[in-house]
Amino acid sequence: MIYLINTFNPHWEAGNLSEWTWPKRRVFEYMVKLLDGPLSLGIGGLRRIGKTTLLKQLVGQLSESKASPKRICYFQFDRDLVVKHDNILERVLDTYLLDFLNESIGRIRKKTYVLLDEIQLIPLWSEIVKRYMDRDPAITFVVCGSSSLLLEAESSESLAGRLDMIRLSPPDFRDYMIVNGLEPPPEFGIGPELRRIPTEFLLYYGANQARLARAYLDYLRWGGFPQLKDLDDEESRRRYIKEVVVEKILRYDLPARFRGESPLVLERLYEIYASEYGQIVEYNTLARDIGVSVGRLKRLSEALIAGYLVQYCFNHTRTKRKAGRTGKKVYLSTPSLAGYRYGPLDRFPEILGRVVENDVYLRLREKDKGLSFWRVGRQEIDFMFHVGDVVFPVECKTGRLRSKDSRLIRSIAQKWGAPFSVMVTSNTLDFSDPSILKVPAFLL
Repeated sequence: MIYLINTFNPHWEAGNLSEWTWPKRRVFEYMVKLLDGPLSLGIGGLRRIGKTTLLKQLVGQLSESKASPKRICYFQFDRDLVVKHDNILERVLDTYLLDFLNESIGRIRKKTYVLLDEIQLIPLWSEIVKRYMDRDPAITFVVCGSSSLLLEAESSESLAGRLDMIRLSPPDFRDYMIVNGLEPPPEFGIGPELRRIPTEFLLYYGANQARLARAYLDYLRWGGFPQLKDLDDEESRRRYIKEVVVEKILRYDLPARFRGESPLVLERLYEIYASEYGQIVEYNTLARDIGVSVGRLKRLSEALIAGYLVQYCFNHTRTKRKAGRTGKKVYLSTPSLAGYRYGPLDRFPEILGRVVENDVYLRLREKDKGLSFWRVGRQEIDFMFHVGDVVFPVECKTGRLRSKDSRLIRSIAQKWGAPFSVMVTSNTLDFSDPSILKVPAFLL
């Protein structure tokens, strides 16, 4: 055990590690700020979206500003280690405290940070962590799991009031640019005060339009998983997403949590959602198609949501209670889960439009947890985006813009009292019509 702990903590002897110098996602500063507070930290999210890298970057930040390197311990669990060693978590913690710090629980003299990766592999891990927290408040834990649904379930039951939980989203376009050492576009905010394009923003767009449009197409296919930048050929990237991410979740993570559910049925439902993203889910029809009851279909869908593979967008209604009973659309948790299946997306205009819509949903949802779509009869608006008390209609249109595309979105903006509506395009920035502001998807 002493050897393993030493192996996982080269910063005790080697000083700076390579991950510390890598570009940091924007969420990193928020994580550091949370560790300034009184609570420990939990990080969960989709597989392979960069959680371990963030943990190692936290080690570097803490070493520079919060504690001496020896008081920052990182450990990563794996299945073989857990199977071979009983009480592995207690053995790691006690060995670190007694053999490396020469201290015991309840008598920690200085602030100490313990970062535990793949924590969901440890049975009853939350009860163990809670016991150490209660006995010695000088220890701050950072726990992270590639199976975020298990992480969140246990932490909410045992560590309420002791753990700040971050649901880490896959990288968005700006994070993708940062991770790859490229200049990201400036932040763009939709709000009632947005009436004209700031001069400096317009100049930036003119100088960088082609560069951003090319990078955005690449992001839609591969940007959700940072490690793909180290794979040269597209077939290896596709296999990575399919086998290392999707199949591991469907065949191992979800059946472990939702016992009794068949991985084959989960895979079949996911494949339907992965091909019909952006469409309204009809439970009765879908349940009949895959041969299950409506109740079981809802449980299977909840499993896919809990595994961060899909998300729901609800129909815009006056009350949240009614929204849960109306139609809902399904979207994938990163556009890469859709885009990786195809070649360059500019060769597939219909597919490009759907993948962009999926990405726009995710970007707007980060800013508006009540994001919805609007549909009455055959009329539909892609998204209703809330900023305070104002609701902005947002429509995605990556193909050729026609006059009839504008009529409905303009009328809905007038009906709901919005100062303007938003048309998300593939490459057009145009505010010449003050009632419909046209914005490229890569600037959202």
